[in-house]
Amino acid sequence: MAHARHDPLRVAEAMDRGARLAPVLDLCVRCVAMYADLVALTASLPMSAVPARPRSFTLTADDARRLRPPGWRRWWSVVGSARDTITRPLAIGLTTLGLAGLLLTAAPTLLLGLGGMAGSSAAGPSEVAMVAASPEPASRAPGVVGGATNDALASESDTGPSPTVTLSVGLLVLGGGLFAARRLAVHGRPMR
Repeated sequence: MAHARHDPLRVAEAMDRGARLAPVLDLCVRCVAMYADLVALTASLPMSAVPARPRSFTLTADDARRLRPPGWRRWWSVVGSARDTITRPLAIGLTTLGLAGLLLTAAPTLLLGLGGMAGSSAAGPSEVAMVAASPEPASRAPGVVGGATNDALASESDTGPSPTVTLSVGLLVLGGGLFAARRLAVHGRPMR
């Protein structure tokens, strides 16, 4: 009859927190038996959830070597990942150098064009009449266009693009290509 007045939750509480039974409950044989049953259930519960394995799933060094991608695929698996410390700074640097080269190459042209617009608006009718009245063809007529004669402009256009422009465009293409390769590597990789 004394056991009916004991609270079974206090027995479970002692089991749950790893404490011992209260001294009052320690005297009751049925409470001690319930406590022992709870200890046995708690100990056997983790083992009951593990299924029997048909084989060992541990990886050996040979398995790891065999599963690692060979050659260029190993390098490609690093591109764009957290372990990649080369391609992103290289892509940023190449793109920056390409943009800086284009801006530095285009700056004199832009300044010459702005100066030419200011000079052409300030040019008087006598300069225009002198160019129009010259006996030479229009392409050979000596005139001042933006601070440079027609002969100087013609000689510049015959040489083609400057090496700085070519190098700058090449650097931009390389930098953009690296960014595209990083993007492809990240999006082509399966999720883990």
